[in-house]
Amino acid sequence: MTRRIPAVSEVELARGWIEWLVDTRQGYLDALLALPEKERLRDRGASFPSVQDIFLHILDNCVWWFESVPNDRQSSHKDVKGRMSDAELRRQARRIARFSRKLARSLTPTRLKHGYVVRGTTGEGKPFELRMNLGTIIWHMVEEELQHRGEMNALFWQMDLDAPTRAWFSSPLAG
Repeated sequence: MTRRIPAVSEVELARGWIEWLVDTRQGYLDALLALPEKERLRDRGASFPSVQDIFLHILDNCVWWFESVPNDRQSSHKDVKGRMSDAELRRQARRIARFSRKLARSLTPTRLKHGYVVRGTTGEGKPFELRMNLGTIIWHMVEEELQHRGEMNALFWQMDLDAPTRAWFSSPLAG
């Protein structure tokens, strides 16, 4: 007998993915903090030099796209990067989890369609301006975080460590 799984709306799916990213991000933080500082800060030639730098980039993206852009605080965005104590990393992750969950709870079909003008500077220092809606921002963030998690997974495996992966099947929406 085949069980029929009901379709979910984009709002439910976006909420589910944000929750899943927040919940599973904790495993990456725990794995990162279990490494000796020398190992987590070692330049491994990745998109960002160290496994910690990659994790901080994920956090910084969340601050930019889920806090600064929707709250019109692009000009006052404070980067999440540099050397941080274990306690500061945990504090930042908790803060980001709180506002990410708050954003997820606030989602409605109308909110997903709300447009933003995003202004920034490329890695080469050139200014840019994009127009996009919140739905596009959320799906970009899913793609962005999964890309960098894959990169972190490869770095953990190069250190002969299990990557802290958790399948989407663990999500309540997976049925």
